[in-house]
Amino acid sequence: MFDHFWKTWGASVIGPLHRKIGLPNQDSWMARRYKWGNVLVVSDGLGSKVHSDRGSKAACLAVFDAAKCYQKYAKSDFNDILRFLHASWLVRLAPHSPGDCSATCLFAMQIGEKITIGRIGDGMIAVTKKLGFKSVILSDDKQNYFSNQTDCLDSAFIPDKWESKTIDASECEAIVLCTDGIADDLILEERLNFAQNLESTYRNMDAQKRSRDLSRWLNTWPVPGHSDDKTIACLYKIEGLL
Repeated sequence: MFDHFWKTWGASVIGPLHRKIGLPNQDSWMARRYKWGNVLVVSDGLGSKVHSDRGSKAACLAVFDAAKCYQKYAKSDFNDILRFLHASWLVRLAPHSPGDCSATCLFAMQIGEKITIGRIGDGMIAVTKKLGFKSVILSDDKQNYFSNQTDCLDSAFIPDKWESKTIDASECEAIVLCTDGIADDLILEERLNFAQNLESTYRNMDAQKRSRDLSRWLNTWPVPGHSDDKTIACLYKIEGLL
């Protein structure tokens, strides 16, 4: 039977500043495949928070919890799913305070023939679509903030801080997620082209070669003075025989 399935790749590297001062990578990314679909998540722990690396890992695990809940209760208001995600994040932080673990969160949940993307905080989600369908970009508008401020997972759940969108999986080619260490260095008008070129470059590459090349590319990021951790991940569709 001719059909399609989904695959993922990703990479995360510690920024030059954190490496220099001996801090861990505060970004995280994770991907999981289930019988009912796939989930991809990227999170950036806020650099000013002492346990932000723990916060970003907890955010990834909380997204998996929320996706499983959403798959089971598909008719739920998605704000309730986000509330569940936030509660799971809080539980997974213990014994640390949420104020010490603040993190952004960007995700893609492919459940059957629907894909729900969502984010809180900076970074970028780019959905590349088939010819004839309009692609989607979700990213932070930093014009309303100082350069070092962003929304994030914290002690209180505030629905208005989240942005989400559900789209037909049949329209999509790939979803690219990246933290602000990458997104902030991209010209706004070129973000979609960046995602499309990146996805096409790595789509058919051997997994080990792709992993090495991604790490090399991120560690030699071609922007003078860059200092932040960098994480990028992709969920992409493969057409073929099941």
